[in-house]
Formats: sequence, C-alpha cells, structure tokens
Amino acid sequence: MFARWYRRRLREQLPALLSKWEPKLGVRVAEVRIKKMKTCWGTCNQAEGRVWLNLELAKKAPSCLEYVLVHEMAHLLENHHDDQFHAIMDRVMPAVAFAAR
Repeated sequence: MFARWYRRRLREQLPALLSKWEPKLGVRVAEVRIKKMKTCWGTCNQAEGRVWLNLELAKKAPSCLEYVLVHEMAHLLENHHDDQFHAIMDRVMPAVAFAAR
C-alpha cells in the first residue's frame, strides 16, 4: 500500500528533474524505473539509457533524489567513478560533488 504511494510520489518529481538536468548533462534518459533496492540508491544501464532509482528515496529529502538521479545520469556518460566521472559531477553539481568525495 505505502509502496504504491511512494512510487507515485517519486514519479511526480521526475519530469521536472529530467527537464532540468538532461540539457545540463547533454544526455537523454530513455526511461526511469523505480524499485526497492537493498544495497544502492540508484543504478543505470548505460547501453539502454535507463536509470533505476531506489524506492526508499521517496522517504528522503528531495535533494537526495535529485543528487542520485544526476549521479546516475552522469553514469550514462561515464560508467566508472574515475576522473572523467568526477569532472562531470564537478561541472554540474560542484558543491555536492566536492562534499561527496
């Protein structure tokens, strides 16, 4: 019962976030899916342009959802947490990217 409500709550926030971040990152997300995950906040399939978000993000501050979504969108450009990935995050979310290291 609550899972459906949380899923709906996340889905309502996604269009505005995607509209904001797709042009900044220069990437197009083909699909965002939401599922209950035990070990991570998000993941992506680079080849398919698909992002998965943890249902538990609905219980967190909206800024957490935004950060995880942007993080996964950056992975559509660079698969690993290497210098290139950090450069992308530094460019689009400099204060958050620095604090996350």
